[in-house]
Amino acid sequence: MSSQPAPAPDRKADHLRIAAEPGVLGGIGTGLEPLRLRHRALPERDLADVHLETELLGVRLQAPLFVSAMTGGTPEAERINGELARAAAEHGVALTLGSGRALLDDPDLLRTYRSAARPPLLLANLGAAQLSPERAARLVELLGADGLSVHLNPVQEAVQPEGTPAFARVGERIAEVVRALAPLPVVVKEVGFGMDAEDVRLLHAAGVAAVDVAGAGGTNWATIEGRRDPRAAAVASAFADWGVPTADALRGALGAASGLPVIASGGLRDGVEAAKCLALGAVAVGLARPFLLAAQAGQAAAAVETVVRQLRIATWAVGAASSGALGPEHLAAEDAR
Repeated sequence: MSSQPAPAPDRKADHLRIAAEPGVLGGIGTGLEPLRLRHRALPERDLADVHLETELLGVRLQAPLFVSAMTGGTPEAERINGELARAAAEHGVALTLGSGRALLDDPDLLRTYRSAARPPLLLANLGAAQLSPERAARLVELLGADGLSVHLNPVQEAVQPEGTPAFARVGERIAEVVRALAPLPVVVKEVGFGMDAEDVRLLHAAGVAAVDVAGAGGTNWATIEGRRDPRAAAVASAFADWGVPTADALRGALGAASGLPVIASGGLRDGVEAAKCLALGAVAVGLARPFLLAAQAGQAAAAVETVVRQLRIATWAVGAASSGALGPEHLAAEDAR
């Protein structure tokens, strides 16, 4: 096999293919599995009167939901991002695009990221290892985005044979980007291994608008890199159960930086798990793989609608008037801690 790095479009196409395959989830759960929401047989209101609307990053959303970052920069991404953008626009939820690194290298790839459909909140996305104020501003401009999501993927970059595990001064560089893009918001997220409380404190000090803990329990990007390139397989295998479970990362983030909005993602499958995260204190939730599989089948809008309906029913069935009212009191007593 050639030792030459795979071109970015080929690598991204491999990522899309492998991410949809079975066996790519982390070896640990999200930590949400044992949590139980309280069931109220007397919700004391009609389901139609339950509200999911929320304001996030200065934008009004119809539900506290992100279609999380997935793809861009490869021909297959044009159809998938079109599906995802239409679904997010139709249901009034947020969309974070896939990494824009390839777009900065080749602006002709714009069509693989942007769609005619416009979600109410659209975030561009750039990896921390490629971050600079100039690159961030250029990407947001190219995409006409409402802000930037910076993704942290140190384990993936280290495992990937052609990766860039260059994370010196990342906190300082994020702070520089925050200042350069102001007043547009900068969100920082992991890619599925979670965040430590100390990471959140550093990001809060850098002035970010929100963090997305993206905990372990969902797609494991070390595993994907190991499947994509045999040169990575042996190293990647040790990281199958690496990371901070989503529930633990969420609790840690909320305790580390009071007042900083925290988004929960990482292995979430449905609206009930979304309600659990909101009850723990998240301001919004993100799902990726369920929507990717749906988009590949041409069913992204139906998948988003299903998650929104599940969230509405779960909110109603615990006795809350709105998703914004969900709190620890809506968890079973032993879980409300």
